[in-house]
Amino acid sequence: MSMTCEISGEPLGTTQEEIVVTPSGHVCIKRLLLTKLAENGGLDPFESSIRELPLSEDQLVTLAKSQGGKTTAPPRPQATSLPSLLHMIQKEYDALVLELFDTRKALEDTRRELSQALYQNDAAVRVVARLSQERDAAKQELERWNASVGAPPAGAAATTNGGAPTTEDEPGEPKPKRRRLEPSAEPLANDIPEDDFQAISDAWQQLNKERKPMLKAAAAEAPTPDNLAQYSEVDKKAWHKSTNKGIVCMAQSSDTDQTLIATAGKDKQLVVYKEDDQVVQHTFAFGSVATSIAISSVMVVAGDAKGKISVFSLGDDAGASGELVLESPIVQVCVHPSNQHIFAVTASGQVVIICWVAEEKRLQQISIFQTAEEQKEEYTCGSLHPDGLLFISGTKSGQVHVWDLKNKSLATSLKEGDEDDAVTAVSFSNNGYHIAVAHESASVNFWDLRKQKVAATLKDQLDSITAVAFDKAGKYAAMGGKGGVKITTVKEWGTTASLESKHPVSGIVWSKSAIETCSDKERYVHFYGVPSSD
Repeated sequence: MSMTCEISGEPLGTTQEEIVVTPSGHVCIKRLLLTKLAENGGLDPFESSIRELPLSEDQLVTLAKSQGGKTTAPPRPQATSLPSLLHMIQKEYDALVLELFDTRKALEDTRRELSQALYQNDAAVRVVARLSQERDAAKQELERWNASVGAPPAGAAATTNGGAPTTEDEPGEPKPKRRRLEPSAEPLANDIPEDDFQAISDAWQQLNKERKPMLKAAAAEAPTPDNLAQYSEVDKKAWHKSTNKGIVCMAQSSDTDQTLIATAGKDKQLVVYKEDDQVVQHTFAFGSVATSIAISSVMVVAGDAKGKISVFSLGDDAGASGELVLESPIVQVCVHPSNQHIFAVTASGQVVIICWVAEEKRLQQISIFQTAEEQKEEYTCGSLHPDGLLFISGTKSGQVHVWDLKNKSLATSLKEGDEDDAVTAVSFSNNGYHIAVAHESASVNFWDLRKQKVAATLKDQLDSITAVAFDKAGKYAAMGGKGGVKITTVKEWGTTASLESKHPVSGIVWSKSAIETCSDKERYVHFYGVPSSD
């Protein structure tokens, strides 16, 4: 009978490996024994159940192999007959079935534990959410209580120590939050006055909370790609004079439920059109051809190539205006969501923050942001973040400067490639992190500010591109110029729709159910939508 390895059970007569005997008289393959010794810390694996005996490689005795011919291992005693083989197979099968049963039982227990852990985690998340809501509600109640304690009862008069009544403001009457700005005050360099920064921050906090619900509501109303593919011209309107044909730029209000569109024409007039009522609401004489226009629910702002910036009120004192002249041509104006500040981009490479002092009907510079003199570049356009704390400006060399108003510094400069390719238009998406950058080469780069990388580049869409705009949901982006308008779906970046235009497009805005465009070659505003079935 041939010997077998007492560790693996392998017959030793046919193995080519070294065979050893331990001091306790056990025969095994040396390689397997040394592996066992390494695992159990140098203890004899055959005696560990009785007593711990140290065992080293030096104590092993090597068995010499026979120098004769190859030996054949005899069959196991249990496998010498068919019944014995069947019995062995049955035992192996039973052991496998039992092991499978134990494995399935362990799997079921693990699943049960995982289910309980997930349920507990979900319950914890719900509790945290409920406590957060209760905390916010408590804060609001506390703020209301503090406000009510500080205000006298309605109709009551406050009294002094002598008992004489003193006149106070009526409850609920708004108090002026702004300090008086001295006209002689110099604007800050790469900084913002504390009170103005607080107003900008308050607007950011409010808009940041409202962004997700707003995007969801806008996405629910957004047209489908199939509907966009059916868009064609459904109407056109002319509200500028026919003597000097051409609409240089247009803008849309984003802080009101009513859609207000402002256009600046070569007739030196600014027109505010109320799309819901389909009427011209205001017409203002600007006095020159504007290079940029912006509108909010309370004001219209325009700038020209001589550095003039004018504001026209849309509130109760509609028509009230203020004017300011800078030293460089204006290439872009934007109204901050606070409705107190205006951002102006100059060709000299400055982003100027201007305060609208409504009580005095005047404009005043409060801040000037610009790069160091050796890095200064000519600006060509700009765009304000929907929440109002970031501002981007395009340059003549093709860079995009991202200004961080919170840290009051230049956050980064974005550029794709080494060649100079002037930026012709930029636009922020309402999702807050996508920006569209159109270049003089008629290409458009879509940047992801979270990664500071180009998400997609579209080329050969049009002969030239002078206007870009995202829809309110941030789902689509439109590019306009010579050749009409092309629309792409964000994250897919294919051509979703094409709109024809006889003249080069100079401005694009998205409304609830249509796209409006203008051209500096004609006085019409074109409306694109799904044609009526009538």
